[in-house]
Amino acid sequence: MAASEPRFRLIQTSMAQEFVSNTLLFVGVILGPLSLLALMFWFIGLALRDFHRKLIQNRQLQADLCRRCLYFSDNEALKCAVNPYEALTQAAEDCDDYFKSSSSPKQITWWYYKL
Repeated sequence: MAASEPRFRLIQTSMAQEFVSNTLLFVGVILGPLSLLALMFWFIGLALRDFHRKLIQNRQLQADLCRRCLYFSDNEALKCAVNPYEALTQAAEDCDDYFKSSSSPKQITWWYYKL
């Protein structure tokens, strides 16, 4: 029996090594692609968040530029008296008719109608 004992231990260690090897292979096959997918979605999410922030920042910049103009009104039907189609868009950035108002348009309109 003494001769079969080392052989038995050799088989046990061989089976244990095979089990560990198969387990690591299984974990690598499953977790590898899943971690790559998770990283890919994370990077896509970061890119979309950054794009969304820049889009909102750009819209706010355009809106601020138009809101400081003399011809801008806060009316939904007619936002700008001179260029209604360009108001609050990218084209309004290079507006030739931009005239910075020293007071709000409502005060100017009130003053105009008072005369």
